[in-house]
Amino acid sequence: MKILTTVMLYLMLFSAPYAKSQWVNQVLPISFPVASCYFPSANTGYIVGYGNLISKTSNGGTNWIDMSLPTTAENMNSVWFLNENTGFLCSTRDTLLYTTNGGINWTNHFYTVYQSDRIFFINGQTGWFTSNGLYKTTNAGINWFQISNQRAQSFIFINESTGWKINYTGSGNNELLKTTDGGVSWNVIFTTGNFRNLYSIDFINENTGWVCGYRGYIAKTENGGVNWTVQSDVETDALYIIDFVNPNTGWAAGDNSLVVRTTNGGSDWTNSSLSASRFQDIKFINENTGWMIGSFGKVYKTTNNGGLTSVSPDETQVKNYSLLQNYPNPFNPVTNLEFVIPDQEFVSLKVYDILGNEISVLVNEMKRAGSYTTEWNASEYPSGIYFYILSVKGKFVETKSMMLLK
Repeated sequence: MKILTTVMLYLMLFSAPYAKSQWVNQVLPISFPVASCYFPSANTGYIVGYGNLISKTSNGGTNWIDMSLPTTAENMNSVWFLNENTGFLCSTRDTLLYTTNGGINWTNHFYTVYQSDRIFFINGQTGWFTSNGLYKTTNAGINWFQISNQRAQSFIFINESTGWKINYTGSGNNELLKTTDGGVSWNVIFTTGNFRNLYSIDFINENTGWVCGYRGYIAKTENGGVNWTVQSDVETDALYIIDFVNPNTGWAAGDNSLVVRTTNGGSDWTNSSLSASRFQDIKFINENTGWMIGSFGKVYKTTNNGGLTSVSPDETQVKNYSLLQNYPNPFNPVTNLEFVIPDQEFVSLKVYDILGNEISVLVNEMKRAGSYTTEWNASEYPSGIYFYILSVKGKFVETKSMMLLK
């Protein structure tokens, strides 16, 4: 196992001037610090934050509309939508806010006594939020009831019964607690030491999960949180959010533009050169499309899970379209796909299974002339033959095959 070092972080950040992570910077109409985001669909999304900030997009983040509440100076801490119109807001106000018309109007829905910090739904009916304790709904937020008087810094549920939360002990460390009855009762299963505060937690099933926190700390469990393996523990900046889209691919981000990615379950973490004083939230709507938000209106979007794409510096030497054979081939589970375009074009690079079903979109955007390399992680797919197609509308189409061998 390779441990991330501060030297590696900054070398990767400033090296390879023609390499870029496939995150596109999207601009908010307000530059206030942002805290939370949620995307009920590929086109519709909401971002909330400091000083009543609420911004909405209806075209995947290309444009954002300022919908901030005009009569309050409260901070918006967390947002969740059940669909494009029905959503909830946690804020420093002592009331959970509610909308049924896509954020045009918000009502004081549920009195919480104390500020509310985080909201999370496991499906269209069952959800939780934290305030002076943990509150739960089983009817899509129409009614809420308190199930615990313990607060949580961060929490997640993998189903209606099983969940985990982080509590600060007051001694410079954290407790990780687990519930198997929907949040009514909690048992301590892990306690950090040496002031390793935990800030975020993510599980992809009942056994496999990750936590991140102070000084670049990342740890993984494969038995539901009973035991943890440290994957990163260096004297670097704090990581405030961690998010995995499958057992292999995940992101963690935090202070001073620190953003790290893994494609092997966290055995190795590499830096991605995005810029923000502090990253606060990551949300993926599928394995490819996601957003990362940070301080002072920083919003980044990816449509290929941030896959690293290398651009040849000899752009002026490119004469013809070309799709090269992937390498390695056969592969398991990651391979590299290369293509060349002679002019600035809108390019599509997609992967299909043996039945002709589209299973992954690696590139779908405008590209300058040059040669490009992007990776495909096939960890979730079975062994077999797959096809990848490069398409430049009206000018060029080419197909090649590759073999996944597990």
